[in-house]
Amino acid sequence: MSQEGLALAVERMRARGMGPEAVTVFEHYYRQLEEGAQGTIPEDTIEPLADPQALGEVRVSDEDARRALRQTAVIKLNGGLGTSMGMSGAKSALEVKDGLTFLDIIAQQVLSLREQWDVELPLILMNSFRTSEQSLEILGRYPTLPVDGLPLDFIQSAEPKLLADSLRPVDWPEDPELEWCPPGHGDVYVSLVTSGVLDSLLAKGIRYAFISNSDNLGATCDPDVAAWMVEHGLPFVAEVCTRTKSDRKGGHLATRTSDGRLILRDTAMVAEGEERFFGDIKRHSTFNANNIWVDLVVLRERMAEREGFLGLPIIVNRKTVDPADPASPEVVQLESAMGAAIEVFEGSEALLVPRTRFRPVKTTNDLLVVRSDYFVLDESYHLVAVGEGPEPFVDLDSAYRLVQGFEKRFPHGVPSMVECTSLRVIGDPVFGRNVRCVGDVLVDGLRRVHDNAVLEGPVEAPAEPPRTEQRPAADFRTVDQHLRAILSTLEPAPTTTVPLTEALGLAVSRDVRSRVSLPPFDNSSMDGYAVRAASLAGAGGGAGGADGSGVPLRLVGEVAAGEDPSFVVGPGEAARIMTGAPIPEGADAVIAVEDTDGSADGSVLCRASVPPGRYIRPRGEDVSEGSVIVSAGDVVNPRTIALLAACGHATVEVHRRPHVVILSTGAELVPPGKALQPGQIHDSNSSMLWAEAVSAGASAEVRGVVGDTDAELLAALDAVVAEADVVITSGGVSMGAYDVVKSALAGQGVDFVKVAMQPGKPQGFGYLAAPDGRRVPIFALPGNPVSSFVSFEVFVRPALRRLMRLSPEKRRVRTATLTAGLRSYLGRRQFGRAVVTRNSEGALMCTPVAGQGSHFVADLSRANALFIVPEDTADLVAGERVDVILLDD
Repeated sequence: MSQEGLALAVERMRARGMGPEAVTVFEHYYRQLEEGAQGTIPEDTIEPLADPQALGEVRVSDEDARRALRQTAVIKLNGGLGTSMGMSGAKSALEVKDGLTFLDIIAQQVLSLREQWDVELPLILMNSFRTSEQSLEILGRYPTLPVDGLPLDFIQSAEPKLLADSLRPVDWPEDPELEWCPPGHGDVYVSLVTSGVLDSLLAKGIRYAFISNSDNLGATCDPDVAAWMVEHGLPFVAEVCTRTKSDRKGGHLATRTSDGRLILRDTAMVAEGEERFFGDIKRHSTFNANNIWVDLVVLRERMAEREGFLGLPIIVNRKTVDPADPASPEVVQLESAMGAAIEVFEGSEALLVPRTRFRPVKTTNDLLVVRSDYFVLDESYHLVAVGEGPEPFVDLDSAYRLVQGFEKRFPHGVPSMVECTSLRVIGDPVFGRNVRCVGDVLVDGLRRVHDNAVLEGPVEAPAEPPRTEQRPAADFRTVDQHLRAILSTLEPAPTTTVPLTEALGLAVSRDVRSRVSLPPFDNSSMDGYAVRAASLAGAGGGAGGADGSGVPLRLVGEVAAGEDPSFVVGPGEAARIMTGAPIPEGADAVIAVEDTDGSADGSVLCRASVPPGRYIRPRGEDVSEGSVIVSAGDVVNPRTIALLAACGHATVEVHRRPHVVILSTGAELVPPGKALQPGQIHDSNSSMLWAEAVSAGASAEVRGVVGDTDAELLAALDAVVAEADVVITSGGVSMGAYDVVKSALAGQGVDFVKVAMQPGKPQGFGYLAAPDGRRVPIFALPGNPVSSFVSFEVFVRPALRRLMRLSPEKRRVRTATLTAGLRSYLGRRQFGRAVVTRNSEGALMCTPVAGQGSHFVADLSRANALFIVPEDTADLVAGERVDVILLDD
């Protein structure tokens, strides 16, 4: 961080034609960033927003509404590129409903209001430098839209993206436009002034502006709000909606206790440790819809009073320079929020509006619902819900996150959602025509959802019909059906706070902010001398010392790492300093000891000049105090632990590691190390399952072998269920006379089924009741070692990872080339053991091990992968491609 970085950024802004107001705002925020500003709003400084006026209670006459609309303009924030959805152009150019883009719908909404109320009602876009051309081309379809004397758009300011490590403007020759960014929607006030649009609106008699996001189709210019604002002479109105659990991360309005003014608190403004207050929807019962109404006369007065900028709280947005390339350099964008201006306007009010005024499309999940038949466009182009229930909840897998992937998987349109309450898709199936979702729907592991399919409940949607000889028996489950039956019932493990030494491999349950800046003070990156750079002017150039070879500086002290210097370095002075030691007051640079005579007392001869900042690691260069250092959902690794410790955290809140208790059944089993009697074998399953559970991230213990009677098993389970989070048994689940697990637990909350797989056909899953009321999952696995191992990999590992909220839940599937042919059972999915290697060209090669029987432990130990043969395949020959799961990944 340096004056050099700011100077370079300002130079670029001026060269691009940014006005003095925009430069002033950027300088203001840059200095705040250097000073480590976080803009947090502690809970004890605010009171919740109390009883705002409800729009439903507002009563205005038609004449008052018409009079207000004649003084109003619609301004849409339209600078977004939709990069989070994989778009590179204007997000508002995305087709969102009935073949219409956001901008088409907005234009039609405005034209309809004009016709209905006989008003001029200008529409103006605040575009970024990357959205203007495309957006105006769309609006060009509506020749009556422009208003004489007013433009259809103005361009918001642009500012350089700053390298996160140095705060210098980033250079990106691959696409120089990516070196620039808009400064957030709080820039609307400055850009209205610098573009001249504010003066043009006032000259036309337009006093009020309704400002909202272009991707919020519910944000229409409501005449009742406009008339209410005019009637009460309000300078600023912010719309709020009633908060639900899904809105806990959204910003909210509150009242500042020190002066009684309304303020906006966003997620980034929450003080550390107060996230529970922010997310408390009973305490803070409304959220900011980002629809605002502004008196433009008052805005002009406030801008003049504050010399061209409102001084809104800073937002530090960290991204990569190319949003589509996560490997590109990390950059900082300095932004502000439009709604934060509410505290600048004395007499501002909040207005409680219905949820229908908040219909944003931020993700492809939102896009699916808006495109579906749950919503229709009425004659005024308002987005109207026709479903009787609440808006469906949608959670699409990562393959659908970007618009391109979304469109590929819904080539014939999205499903009918009018009868749907929730839709979750795991995997990346392609949806056919006329698919209908009913109730709560879970689609998992399919490649395709067929035309006219009706999806209902956590059951497999229609799939490719197998040939008659391939169809599993009626009493068989598919692998996907059984896994879905398990995962759909699991609740994430509770959260707990643990020491860093116990957090490895666990998922963080909420954002963690740094308690300190790193480094916490300006310090030296070299052994040398702390100096004022100006004192070394001419050193090394023959104009400094008496012999023309350097500049002598008087030594005033010495600083070692861990010390706190009490002296000041003045002009012509220096202090000996060690690597990591704090920079003493007055010094602004360090000269390396190699460029001096190395003196330890008296004076030191310096033979080189240095610029300000040389060899100084500034405070917060690595991490700023209060910044998010670990996000919720991140998995703790050794590097995470180092960061948390460095930032002052001895503990971290995580999703708890489940404790797995393992029981083997069978009178023939003997613990390893104990002598075998006739008919006995050593218990290998318990040790193997313990290792499998630990490798999946759980804690585990082996409770030994249980005999072959129901009473013995039930007694053993009673002894462990109070301590266990998960119980795993092996053996006793088939059709034999001594299959104790099945006989003891069938009908007691555990389902025993046959799964169309080989090995591992007999499976059991259910829940045991713990004394404290918990439901403890129990997996009853087959007893053959390979069957038990494969069953764990296919069913138990994903379940444990879901409990811990670890992603991905399943091991990654890759494709390899078979080196030998193999045969499989039609109608069953085979999981065979194999050794996978890479050939000289780096391609994966799969060699099945010799013994594929479910009792071959030695061959299992040699394998490093499982190959997967689908249910509809009986033979594969050498050279064919096969899916493999690498066990050592």
